[in-house]
Amino acid sequence: MGSVNNGASNIDIALAEEESIINNDISNINSHLASTQSEIQIKQNEIQKKANIISEKQKQVYGQTQEIDDKIQLFETRNKMLQLSIDRNIYKKKVIYSLLAIIIALIVGMLFFYSYFSKLAKI
Repeated sequence: MGSVNNGASNIDIALAEEESIINNDISNINSHLASTQSEIQIKQNEIQKKANIISEKQKQVYGQTQEIDDKIQLFETRNKMLQLSIDRNIYKKKVIYSLLAIIIALIVGMLFFYSYFSKLAKI
């Protein structure tokens, strides 16, 4: 019976060693899993931070785009106002030149009639 006890104790020792190795492997796997999960969480946090930064930059770009659109619209409005002012000035110049031409025509007509009637009076 001694060899059976010896064989059983050898099996128990081998079983204990295998159980120790398995437990050691399990703890290594668990620690590796924990570190991997930690790294994943860190990477997720970094990605979220970068996503937030990109979102803020998109908001800034959108705001700047809106400002540019507003300034373009303001520029176009002012350009139209300037064109209207130029058109009014051109119209006023035409009116002034027309009145000046009428006045000059009246003066020339008065001189013509004066010379015509003064010649008639001398005859």
